[in-house]
Amino acid sequence: MKIQWENITIKHEKSQDSGRFLAYYDGVEAGYIKYKWMENGNFNANGTLVYEEFRDKKIGRPLYDTLLNFAREKGVKIYPTCPYVVKLMLRDTSVHDLLDDDFKKENGL
Repeated sequence: MKIQWENITIKHEKSQDSGRFLAYYDGVEAGYIKYKWMENGNFNANGTLVYEEFRDKKIGRPLYDTLLNFAREKGVKIYPTCPYVVKLMLRDTSVHDLLDDDFKKENGL
């Protein structure tokens, strides 16, 4: 999978039990968002990192959007533990359908 935004390209790396979406800004690796598959078939979004020299390039949101699109395409839910993903998903009720049921129960949703 390869997705292109203005100056930003997202590539998907995956293994059997985890994966990450890597962001490239003008061809240079700029950050990633990662996940790990859970036993229930959903995945844990467990980390986002944008390298310091790219922090003003708005890399995080395309990574987050790619993660949400991936969950929708796969028909799975997200159990976020990455603070960035938790914050965005809790603020936006339009994506609560993507939250793992256990996460919803634990957070009173």
